[in-house]
Amino acid sequence: MRTAIFALTACLLSAITATAETDGDVQAPSVKIVNFTADWCPNCVILNPRLDETIERFEDGKVKRIDLDMTKASRRASKRQRMRAFANAIQTAEAHQASYLWDWYGGVTGIAVFISADNGEPLSCVNRALSVDEMEARLKQAVLLAEHGNPGERMPDGPDCPAPMR
Repeated sequence: MRTAIFALTACLLSAITATAETDGDVQAPSVKIVNFTADWCPNCVILNPRLDETIERFEDGKVKRIDLDMTKASRRASKRQRMRAFANAIQTAEAHQASYLWDWYGGVTGIAVFISADNGEPLSCVNRALSVDEMEARLKQAVLLAEHGNPGERMPDGPDCPAPMR
């Protein structure tokens, strides 16, 4: 019963958030950054501040960061905590048209995928190996593709995302 209530609450909150993004008060983002992260992830300690700095270089509302947080999914966590962390991440991914990313990279950390906000189409990927300037260049390209490319045809130059891991 608790799990069902938790799942329903998460879905309702996601719907409210999605509605708020399309209201006149808040600019809907062009690109969402789906960030696979965890507090215990050494790559994330480098990646996350770089993502923050990169996002600050863009107009408010153009880019939105979505964290799929695996902090409580470590081997030291209880089975219940791990299951809840996975459920939260899956629900968050679904709410942002990115459930396919969970199928590809779920449970992995230290990678962020830029997707088109309108349909969840993948545009680019980044990891800790890139500088803020390199991330900014990729994000600029992703914004251009999202705003001016035809849905389903927004292919970046060259594959920069790792192959699906599942």
